Amino acid sequence: YEKISDSFQSYNQQELRSQLMQEFGPEYEVSGTGHYLVVHPKGQRKIWAQRFEDLYRSFHVYFNARGFKVQSPQFPLVAIVTKDYDSYAKYAASERVKVTPRIVGYYSTKTNRVVMYDITAGKKDSQGWNDNFATVVHEATHQTAYNTSIHNRLSAQPVWIVEGLATMFEAPGVWNSSQFRHQKDRINRERWAYFVQHAKSRRKTGSLESFIASDQPFKTNPSAAYAEAWALSFYLMETSPKQYSQYLAQVSARPAGSRYSAQQRVKDFQTAFGQDFKMIEARMLRFILELE
Repeated sequence: YEKISDSFQSYNQQELRSQLMQEFGPEYEVSGTGHYLVVHPKGQRKIWAQRFEDLYRSFHVYFNARGFKVQSPQFPLVAIVTKDYDSYAKYAASERVKVTPRIVGYYSTKTNRVVMYDITAGKKDSQGWNDNFATVVHEATHQTAYNTSIHNRLSAQPVWIVEGLATMFEAPGVWNSSQFRHQKDRINRERWAYFVQHAKSRRKTGSLESFIASDQPFKTNPSAAYAEAWALSFYLMETSPKQYSQYLAQVSARPAGSRYSAQQRVKDFQTAFGQDFKMIEARMLRFILELE
């Protein structure tokens, strides 16, 4: 590699919009909002553009209300909504990302883009739109977190932190806290139900430390791992928001390109929340199992 400049400057929205129009051609439009550029099928601005911007604002409101320091994005945020699965799969293949029809979208830390497809293919389908919106919520949370200093695109971030945050935002009380204001509205019912069942049957007692130390659970039992990531993140956010904020800031501040060993992951968690994993696990389980 070689150094090409002494400074860096992002494309502005107009420059980037022009590039996106050239990249995706006449079948698509590029709609700009305050922070987003959304590529979508022609004539569908009202359907897609504002949804991403609204979630960005909800993210800010949620974290600011809990004392988190949320920075402004360095770049315009790009979201791509393809017209159908085939177009989506073709685009994903160009990025060497493997997708299936069940994987409605993804966020790439490499390109810093959210990519998804319209599961309804432009038709009015209420269940399909629910799936579309759930994907927007989850992936836009990833993108916003990685662009506002909550996560760091350039250093390793534990998967449980990244997915725990995104699954928290799937609950209406998180992404729409102005309308849904109670704790019960902030519970992700699907993740909660799975975790309760898992905790009562297959989850090993004393496994919290190993869950913190490694991303392996997301490969061996992803459903259980996502549920536990939600449970732990929700518990920490609800009971220890100040410590959780400081912990996320510490992890995000890790040097670019640095490895994150199991020992360091455990040490950082203990610095934020205490040394006694058995006590933390017992309190977390009691808190989650008593939710209604």
